[in-house]
Amino acid sequence: MIQVDGEITEVASPPNKADQFRDVTIWLPETEEHVEFRFFLEMFQSAGFAEGDKISIKLEKKFDIDSLTKDLMNM
Repeated sequence: MIQVDGEITEVASPPNKADQFRDVTIWLPETEEHVEFRFFLEMFQSAGFAEGDKISIKLEKKFDIDSLTKDLMNM
């Protein structure tokens, strides 16, 4: 598992999809990069994201054992 902390630096409406989505740009000081996520409007509104908010992102690697087994059997 990897966890990184960042700050929301920009919230924007994507062209032609403003009624459905919001783009959220997050600055990650640890990597010194911006990362952008696109959220459904309902999810964005329920989370209450705003510029300046601190945010933590947790990444977990999951794998499908059935798929892995098939790959191994085909070798």
